[in-house]
Amino acid sequence: MMLAILFGVFFLLLFLGMPVAYGMVISSVITLLFDSSLTGIIIPQKLFTGMDSFSLMAVPFFMLAGTLMEKSGITDILVNWAKSLVGHFKGGVGHATIVTGVVMAGVSGSANADTSALSSILVPIMRKDGYDDGYSCALVSSCGALGPIIPPSIMMVLYSGVTSIAIGKLFMAGVVPGLIIALGYMLVNAIYARRANIVKSKFVGWKTLGHDTLRAVPALIMPVIIIGGILSGATTATEAGVIACVYSIIYGLIRKTMNVNQVWECFKDAVHGTTNCMIVVVFAGIFGTLATNYNLSKVVLAASQVFHGNPYLILIFISIILYIAGMFIDSNAAMLMLVPIFTPLIAEYGFDPIYFAMVCILTLDMGGMSPPVGLLMYISASITDTPLEKVVKNIFQFIAVNYSVTLLVIFIPALVTWLPYLM
Repeated sequence: MMLAILFGVFFLLLFLGMPVAYGMVISSVITLLFDSSLTGIIIPQKLFTGMDSFSLMAVPFFMLAGTLMEKSGITDILVNWAKSLVGHFKGGVGHATIVTGVVMAGVSGSANADTSALSSILVPIMRKDGYDDGYSCALVSSCGALGPIIPPSIMMVLYSGVTSIAIGKLFMAGVVPGLIIALGYMLVNAIYARRANIVKSKFVGWKTLGHDTLRAVPALIMPVIIIGGILSGATTATEAGVIACVYSIIYGLIRKTMNVNQVWECFKDAVHGTTNCMIVVVFAGIFGTLATNYNLSKVVLAASQVFHGNPYLILIFISIILYIAGMFIDSNAAMLMLVPIFTPLIAEYGFDPIYFAMVCILTLDMGGMSPPVGLLMYISASITDTPLEKVVKNIFQFIAVNYSVTLLVIFIPALVTWLPYLM
């Protein structure tokens, strides 16, 4: 009965256009009014404990690092380097977009920040090379979605805060699937370039490539500093985020691509983004606590018996549920709300926690780039003045790549477990 009220009110509020975070807390409050066994004190308790996590302190710093990276001119340098590296292949500008997306994902961990930067810089370049705007926006949206997969990742930080899995191991688990997805995007882009008869550019020459690589070195070593510090034990994820921010500020000020006023604007943008994220975190914590208290986990366990204990079918079933949830709900909110509910399956079926985590993260990230919500599509379309329906028409080929890799991970767990345990 209580579960029906909780989810019934929540979906009703979503249907009426209520933001996800407020829908979760309002449905929780209304449910508590009908439940005499729980008192309202649970709400302020969960508001506090939901934020009382040292690992979550990394979120604002990685958000700030992504904003600073864009303002300091690092993105422009990475784009020039990527064009020199792969621009001479068929569909070279598209390939350069993917390479830039991979490197930027290794710095900011924010899909929104990466998509904004890629859209403003690369879509106009792709337009000049004959790419369709709808395809270009779909490509940069998909490359932005690499942010939560390739470390560092804000989504992984949040997952670690919920489950207490070591953040370093989660970061390493995302490397292989992230790179495989990027290669899949390159295959899609090569096919598109051939069909659209995109003109092939000339190789810029080894001298120019070497020069652009040297200029890009300060940007390329940022992921090494962040990930290396965490894996070596020299820094926590939070401290690595601070180092990335300080590095970006010094880099921008030395190169005179950023001034004090711009740094201040970056701080304000990071505060705004962090506030939105943490509202989702604490309200999802309240909602998830009630769902767990009302034995939703037992309902999920019972439903999983339909698959007769087959772990692959169970994970495919979970991935479909998470994908559908991610299509309509912010991916971070969906993760914080649903992962605690699915967590008992780990013990029940002996899933490796890192393996299970990556299936969840890959699927939710894919839902976040899909219609009808698809925030990344809205970002790229609005920045480039492209009709959203054009982006939607082109996004599904990239979604197919993401889900193919997710299925590959489900059937070959070593893709995500080998590197974390090796390190």
